[in-house]
Amino acid sequence: MQIGLIRHFPVTEAMPRGWLSSDDLHQWQQRYDAAEPVLGDFDLGGVQWQACLCSDQPRAIATAARVYGEGVEHTALLREARFARFRTGGLRLPFGAWKWLLRLSWMSGHASQRHCRDEFRTRVATVADRLVAMDRDVLVVSHAGMMAWLGAALRQRGFAGPSLRVARHAQAYLYRRQSR
Repeated sequence: MQIGLIRHFPVTEAMPRGWLSSDDLHQWQQRYDAAEPVLGDFDLGGVQWQACLCSDQPRAIATAARVYGEGVEHTALLREARFARFRTGGLRLPFGAWKWLLRLSWMSGHASQRHCRDEFRTRVATVADRLVAMDRDVLVVSHAGMMAWLGAALRQRGFAGPSLRVARHAQAYLYRRQSR
């Protein structure tokens, strides 16, 4: 049994630059979620996938249609992690600083992000358990953060595969079940 994790194609919305408030960051995230994917080349790892699960976000749906075709199952479980707005008023930080602040808030269990973090972790475990139960070769089209956490969850469930940080767009990362 193999599971392939593939990140959606890149989108037309660029990463933010300059100094951003929490509201600016939220507005950028909304634009990113609505942005059109830039369809291109892809690598499915040379596997003939028997099933495909996909995030219900438009960029993932377009990617799955291009790389897998028909018969894709869409699910909100595979969406990227969400973050609550920080109540920082007019505080402006570079995008990289916001990313670190969000990561630290998640790792420390800060009250502002705890619900988002716990909900995301529950979704990851639910998807991993479902994939293991499918017992066939499944392609999963999702997002970078989900892929990193889902890959770790699959390794915890006895699969061999890469440890992901930020996955490349449109490239499958393979996880194979270890011998029982």
